Amino acid sequence: MNPDQKNRLLELANGHIEQKLSADEISELEALLDSSAEARRIFTDFMHDHASLHWDHISATEEENIEDFEVYRPSRLPSLPQLLAAAAVVALLALVLIRPEAAPESFATMETTEAARWESSNLPTGDGSRLNAGELRLSEGLATIAFDSGATVVLEGPAQLELIDSMNCLLKGGTAVTEVEESAQGFRIETPRANVIDHGTRFVVNVDPRSGATKTQVFEGLVEVQDPSSDESVELHTGQRNFVAGEGLGEVGDSPEEGTWSSREDKLIREGNWRTISTAYGDGTDGYVHTFAPADHISNELLLIKNGKNSARMPPHRKAYLRFDLSRFAPDSIEEAELSLQFTPTGWGLASLLSDSVFEVFGLTDDSGDDWVYGEADWETAPGNEGIQTGNELNPEKVVSLGTFTLPRGAQSGVFQLDGALLTQFLNEDQNRLATLIIVRQTSENEAGGLVHAIASKRHPTLPAPSLSVKLR
Repeated sequence: MNPDQKNRLLELANGHIEQKLSADEISELEALLDSSAEARRIFTDFMHDHASLHWDHISATEEENIEDFEVYRPSRLPSLPQLLAAAAVVALLALVLIRPEAAPESFATMETTEAARWESSNLPTGDGSRLNAGELRLSEGLATIAFDSGATVVLEGPAQLELIDSMNCLLKGGTAVTEVEESAQGFRIETPRANVIDHGTRFVVNVDPRSGATKTQVFEGLVEVQDPSSDESVELHTGQRNFVAGEGLGEVGDSPEEGTWSSREDKLIREGNWRTISTAYGDGTDGYVHTFAPADHISNELLLIKNGKNSARMPPHRKAYLRFDLSRFAPDSIEEAELSLQFTPTGWGLASLLSDSVFEVFGLTDDSGDDWVYGEADWETAPGNEGIQTGNELNPEKVVSLGTFTLPRGAQSGVFQLDGALLTQFLNEDQNRLATLIIVRQTSENEAGGLVHAIASKRHPTLPAPSLSVKLR
């Protein structure tokens, strides 16, 4: 409520107490109380405060002794009609004051999802769910949203969309492919840089989540791209596109056959003097060690990682080892570095028995251990792991921590990366130009039988091996 509405409500409440309201004012008070929960709360608080002050005033009167008051005894009990009338008044007041908030009105349906993974959405994401105003965050996959107005939006993850009403939404990042029926002409997709207004068409809008830069392409029909700061606009017809990156509107051009709609995280193609090697390069290799191997839970193609729950019997801990041949790069020649790891499911253990999983990467500072051989190193002899009983500890005299990364609970696949000054420093200071990295899972399972994570090794038939990208000075 705004200040004027609040003041008017308090005036009417005071008139109600003094029984001075006209019929029109009573109707006005009822309408205000019916309009919002805030109005009902203010009215209730006012009535409570008035009653408390009135009681305090009576109890503070010391000139008269309450024992001297003559007890009032009614000459007769109220009649049944009077009792019913009083009960009706009390019930009506309870309905006015305690009426629950109406449920938000829905205006769209989550029609279908395909290979969808969600994060931090405050709206339901199941197929067939009704949607009201709120936000959807799609990490990957497709989600088709059918608005009651007749517009259909297909989100392509990763994307972030805020639903406003049946004719308006706000695309904060990612891609939305939209088809609009005649009943929904005027359907609007707002972005941080532009407003895209439909005039009967099928089109796609893409927003860079970092800059708000907006691409629009029309497959069929007509849309209007509007600059929200100036209300200037351009029209896009079938086969045309537009790109708004800064002040003003971009030029209108012909659409490419294969538009670029998602940001490329592939950093193998970069500006500057970048080089990439993998564990399959030169004298590089990779492998893992384990405390003991459960039946059939071993792999030649995967680097298995697990931190089991401590028990009377040592659980099946696993740690991954990577060796990179740095002979191409002189000491102190690296300006930046990034480690990339391709995770993939194993099918072993339960993801529900883990929280978000934190992985830590260590560098082996003892160069004498860099000659470890895949297939020969075991838990007792692996460099930096000699004598270690747990699944996440290493010999602090032989290793240095290079940083951590986190896999969300339930995530088992995707490329995860580590970079930073510690990794760069370790690579620059390595003397024999063979760098051994050790990966452990710091997060232990909540119960025995938790998930076994895995990284594709250099022996995997289809997935990329662990790689190291470096930018040379």
